[in-house]
Amino acid sequence: MIKNICRELDRWLTGENRERVDAGTVLLRCEIHIIGQTALLEARLGIRLAATMDVDLHEPLQGAIREKLDELLAVHGKKIDPVGHEAWMPKETQFNTIYTGKFLKSFVAQPEYVLISKAKMARKKNKNLIIEYLGTQPTPLFLRLAKKYEINLEEFLK
Repeated sequence: MIKNICRELDRWLTGENRERVDAGTVLLRCEIHIIGQTALLEARLGIRLAATMDVDLHEPLQGAIREKLDELLAVHGKKIDPVGHEAWMPKETQFNTIYTGKFLKSFVAQPEYVLISKAKMARKKNKNLIIEYLGTQPTPLFLRLAKKYEINLEEFLK
């Protein structure tokens, strides 16, 4: 779903820029970095995930591009979380490219980084999610990050 929304946004940016070129007000190329639950949903981990309306962006978008993205998300019952960019993510978070267009490039955070963020910053809220993930053979990356950020995974199993 997110990839299709990004494709639509890029088409809009292309058309918008055609109209704005004579006035010299073209919209610049932009990047969208998606974190949080939406990034986990896009990763298709094979674990149960709560559906979410909010789409968390690692860095806020401004102006017309943000408005258009919000409009496109609304068609799917979603919206940009106004404070999503404030969510803590590990400083070394890696992103996978999900869309590259003429004016837009979009990325989703790799799931291990999102899960570490959830385990560290909202332990109680995400306890069941982390327990389920631990039951699926967590990746070595997840285990290294848990150690680095001093997350006691055994406490989730109590």
